[in-house]
Amino acid sequence: MYIKRLRTYKRIGFTLWTGDFQVKQNINAIYDLGNYSEKFEQDIVEADKSVVISSPDIYQDKIERFLYLIKQRQEAGVNVRVITRNPESTMYGNPEILYELITRMKSQGVDIYLKDEVEERFAVIDDELVWHGGVNLLGKEDVWDNLMRIKNIDVAAELLEIGLGEK
Repeated sequence: MYIKRLRTYKRIGFTLWTGDFQVKQNINAIYDLGNYSEKFEQDIVEADKSVVISSPDIYQDKIERFLYLIKQRQEAGVNVRVITRNPESTMYGNPEILYELITRMKSQGVDIYLKDEVEERFAVIDDELVWHGGVNLLGKEDVWDNLMRIKNIDVAAELLEIGLGEK
């Protein structure tokens, strides 16, 4: 199935990222667990206006790295929001630890949106750069997951509407 998905993505215009340097926000590519993090982190530290991440689950290591990456961007006025599952409705993990992570993000100026059901896994940066796919960006990852990285205002708006209820 993975190979079939990649072929379909290629047919509609996506290319596999090879590690070559690209101009910021100028690439439609498919990433996997082994090659997405460097480019994703670069996009976060280059954000000018906003970072929105929808991650059903959150893990301490990922949250610590995320808070480190966004610190300077927040000081520059970038609005940071995280959509995640309400700790009371989680099936995995200790709700107390999840509440501590949420409190830590809030204390660092991150706006948190808790929902009982969070299925979408995405990031929208500056209302136009979209990371979307199976990778839980602030939580546990699966080796078979992949992400698409596209620059598309319409897709970004649709994901923000799904995640935050805003147009």
